[in-house]
Amino acid sequence: AHKDIQMSDGPLEDFEIYYTRYGLVQVSNDMRKGILTELRGRDLSLTDLSRALGKAQSTLSVHLDRMTAEGLIASYEDSKDSRKKMYTIDSVRFAYSKAPDDRSMDMLMSSLSKIAEDPAKTRDAMLRFILLGLDGVGLMIEPISRILGNIHAMALGGALSGPTVEETVSNARRYYADMGVGELNIYALNPLTVVLKDDMALTEDSARSFGGYAAGFLTKVLEDATGRSYDMLSGETFGEDRNYFKFVLEPSRERSELGLEREEGAVPEDLAVLEHHGHAAVGRPSVAVARGRRP
Repeated sequence: AHKDIQMSDGPLEDFEIYYTRYGLVQVSNDMRKGILTELRGRDLSLTDLSRALGKAQSTLSVHLDRMTAEGLIASYEDSKDSRKKMYTIDSVRFAYSKAPDDRSMDMLMSSLSKIAEDPAKTRDAMLRFILLGLDGVGLMIEPISRILGNIHAMALGGALSGPTVEETVSNARRYYADMGVGELNIYALNPLTVVLKDDMALTEDSARSFGGYAAGFLTKVLEDATGRSYDMLSGETFGEDRNYFKFVLEPSRERSELGLEREEGAVPEDLAVLEHHGHAAVGRPSVAVARGRRP
């Protein structure tokens, strides 16, 4: 049986939660977390893993067999050497533990007390309250936030797709503004550099989860419009109230050559950010414009 997550008076146990074909699996063993970390980069053989982790192959084999049975990973024969077995991740990381943050609970109560008597404002801020609450008890959900954002865009069925990357991003920006979950500001289109701004004060980790939803949403919108797979290259929070999240999206390396044209020019007016940001993390808007053709 999988070990249940239990609350205690002290810090939460260091764990990760993965979704597998058999359901949710908690991973708290350091060896298994290390294996999953290595496999997130690329598929590896037992020899590769032994070298990367500095552990005996016999020790790793026990963990690999258990992880395969639990649905965390899968294996296949190397196409170049049938005697070699390759391991690959066969699950999705949903969340992981972190140090509980009392500031999150204080911020939640402070913000809620100001609007609790207004049902409409309370409804509009509910997502932020949930993220602050989870951050307060020590659960980081940025991974599943990105997945949910992706699912949200998937449900739109390509409705925001335009003939170019530029128009698609513009459509997504307007749609996101209408949802009332932050303002997407575009600072460059190649690579796509976005700053999500919100009016509510957040903590570092709750802001990352809040921004992760936007990144997952925009990733899927772009994939539907261009037929390319996109990766988030980086993400960071900034601002005194941690209410800014900057992230960069770019076509996945293996597919980045499909239908991509570059053109030098200013960021389009409807995507430009009018307010001035003095923080160095924002940087200045790039003049590189990427236009994408549908395959």
